[in-house]
Amino acid sequence: MAFAHPSEQLNLLLRGTAEVIEREELLARLGRSMETGRPLRVMAGFDPTAPDLHLGHAVLLRKLRQFQDLGHEVIFLIGDFTATVGDPSARNEGRARLERSQVDEFARTYRDQVGRLLDLSRLRIEHNSSWLASLKLEELLELARLVPLQRLATREDLARRPDLGLHEILYPLLQAYDALHLEIDVEVGGQDQVQNFLLAREIMAARGLPPLCAVTTELLEGTDALLREGEFVGSKMSKSCGNTICLHESPDAIRARIHGLDDGLVWRYLELLTDCSMPQIKAMQADVEAKRRTIAAVKDYLADELARMLNPGK
Repeated sequence: MAFAHPSEQLNLLLRGTAEVIEREELLARLGRSMETGRPLRVMAGFDPTAPDLHLGHAVLLRKLRQFQDLGHEVIFLIGDFTATVGDPSARNEGRARLERSQVDEFARTYRDQVGRLLDLSRLRIEHNSSWLASLKLEELLELARLVPLQRLATREDLARRPDLGLHEILYPLLQAYDALHLEIDVEVGGQDQVQNFLLAREIMAARGLPPLCAVTTELLEGTDALLREGEFVGSKMSKSCGNTICLHESPDAIRARIHGLDDGLVWRYLELLTDCSMPQIKAMQADVEAKRRTIAAVKDYLADELARMLNPGK
């Protein structure tokens, strides 16, 4: 297929993006992709630690859909092996251990859920148990040689955990191996994954592969977040915090949840979960401030946009 100009692709991808690791390299790869006709291989990993995907995941899925629509190969990686380990990134305590049977049960519905936002006919779905379950100890140790222990143990999010387990220190290494095994060009993830992406770059380079570029997305605030003095107070959307809106919920249920949001949170959801431009959002804010439009009407608009996004063709 004919790819759009690299700068046009990058400008689209920057919407809702927190950071691009190696931005100039990503632009160069987009250029080579256009010249050769070879799509970039783009991946995002999702550990099935719960059965339901939610709007926080939708921010990532929307970014993957942008890559799909630009003609690139997108891999939806189900971390059915790493879910049994538990990602320690940006956590204050360890995750409860999940049995493999639980993980398999949680993962079973993921295909249908992501099909609400991604084109399944163009989506490659992988499970990292396919290679991590058979990874030999010798190979794992060879990878571990590439990473000084202090490099992981002194990470701020890991260093503050007195209960940090050795298995959790290995998690970033396993995640990096996913990218190495699949020979990824671009990895997409939340801003809490930056350190893991940097480690993956180092390991890929050490193994003679072009290091991945990474696109990180903003973390969506949960439904209990409040806007106070220009800053959000509350946790990111997470099943463990009980502050989610799940992708499978009915339009009426989602509408009710949206109307329960703090008024200041609506603008954030419009920015990260819809195609509204920032000028459009600012115009709506001005209308509300001038009492030409109610915040309830804006919440209805957001609910309508989410219904269209999550129920394509209906």
